[in-house]
Amino acid sequence: MGLADVDRKELESLIKAAALDPKVPIGLAQKMVPSQGNREDFAYGLVSGMVLGNFIAQFNVRNGRQPDRDETANILSIMMVRMPRLRVSIMKALDLGYV
Repeated sequence: MGLADVDRKELESLIKAAALDPKVPIGLAQKMVPSQGNREDFAYGLVSGMVLGNFIAQFNVRNGRQPDRDETANILSIMMVRMPRLRVSIMKALDLGYV
């Protein structure tokens, strides 16, 4: 069956919000990543986990359960399509020296 429209819009909204202001995950990445690590990749992984974790928690509260197999497939599909925007946002913030 897949995600309900309200859930899909919530996930897309979380991704969009994260892309609009990537300063927090970048700042955390700069503090946490070892000197041999890549802060861009770390920040991307961190914010990806934050978005997914936040969405799953909200989904659970709204629906009283974890996503089923079809819903999980939809979540991953949406993230695969929308998350490159977040990576571009992180790279742009680093290139412009916002963080």
